[in-house]
Amino acid sequence: MNTTFNIGYLLEMLLPVLGICIVLNKHKHPILKGALCVAIGLIVDMAIIWIFKLLGYEGSEFSDVNSMSNYFVLLIWFMAIWLIVIIGIYIVFEVTFQEALYLFAVSYAIEHIFYCIRELVSFASGSNISDNHPVLYSICLIASFLLAYLWFAKKTVMNGKYLIETLSATGATVIILIVVWFFSLVASFNNIGHIHAIYAILSCLFILINQRAQLINENEKQKFKIKEQLWKDTQIRYQFSKDAMAVVNQHYHDMKHQINALASMENDEKRRGILAEMENDIAVYDAVVRTGNELIDTVLTEKKLICHSKDIQMSCIADGMQLKFMDEIDLYTLLGNALDNAIEANEKISEASKRWISIQIQNKKGIVLVEIINPFTGTIKMKNGMPVTSKTDRLNHGYGTQSIKNIVEKYNGQMIIKTENEKYLLRIIFTD
Repeated sequence: MNTTFNIGYLLEMLLPVLGICIVLNKHKHPILKGALCVAIGLIVDMAIIWIFKLLGYEGSEFSDVNSMSNYFVLLIWFMAIWLIVIIGIYIVFEVTFQEALYLFAVSYAIEHIFYCIRELVSFASGSNISDNHPVLYSICLIASFLLAYLWFAKKTVMNGKYLIETLSATGATVIILIVVWFFSLVASFNNIGHIHAIYAILSCLFILINQRAQLINENEKQKFKIKEQLWKDTQIRYQFSKDAMAVVNQHYHDMKHQINALASMENDEKRRGILAEMENDIAVYDAVVRTGNELIDTVLTEKKLICHSKDIQMSCIADGMQLKFMDEIDLYTLLGNALDNAIEANEKISEASKRWISIQIQNKKGIVLVEIINPFTGTIKMKNGMPVTSKTDRLNHGYGTQSIKNIVEKYNGQMIIKTENEKYLLRIIFTD
């Protein structure tokens, strides 16, 4: 096995992996970690070359491997390269090991399609593409990346994550691809690789189309879930508003008399009781927020009522029309998740008088500014310049702060997080 073949296969595998994974959220120092994995892969390649030379094998085609010892080395080589790629996906991107295995399997399906295409062209032309047709070989490599990125990744990713819900999907995909690879190897040994290539292409296409459809379906389900929640929240807000107006109208005249009576009332305890009753009567009406944007009104009203129930003072200066350019789901997720984080931070503060949230949405000299400030206690763990969420159910909480960043970047905005003087500041900037 020559050096070109080894490095060529590593490149053939890495390009679809890059296309599939480039859209994902990344761990700290992704380029450095990725380069390290590639370097390890090359070292393994060199080790395989050395082992093959010890076995007396110098060929560059699978069909030349005609002994059991060479077959065993080739099998070990494939497994070693695959393991390095899977581990690379795991340490570079924010995925579980199961997700890394799934993403590798999808990437391998794409790589194998173009390998089979090269097999068919080589059979038809009578010459090896990798060695004799570098332009065509390069086109295949580029096409594998584009198929992975444009056709699969961009259509199936959501907020920097693939919604891979079931272990069975991963298991079935991996098993099918192992079978395809095994028959590919057997066919190559028996000089019938061109026959295998036809059904291998069909098998891999079936897997990719099926998995792409499943991921798109999961995305649509998640979007529907958010829209359904938005509709429910809108209905609740509408009912709150109706109830608030009814309360105010019903108690308007009574309140006038109560206020007049308070001026001459000598019993302080009774006076405080009446004041508390009046405050409760108008609390619901006071919670209804109006910014000029119905969706923002819905989110802020919902969160303000939650704040009221948790003794959190929430102040808001917001021109909702400034965010009318955003998609409803994006806007709902961004504000909802940011305010959930602020409420969660306030819940950790024991003194009710120190619980507060300040919200500003305004336009300053053509720049749309969104600021949410809240107090916090203790320390905040940072990762890649981002606070690590303490929520366990990331799916139902908008995918944490990373989701906010993804949405902001989608609209070419900038997100800044500052923590100083026991205050947590989330600042989002959109320019025209």
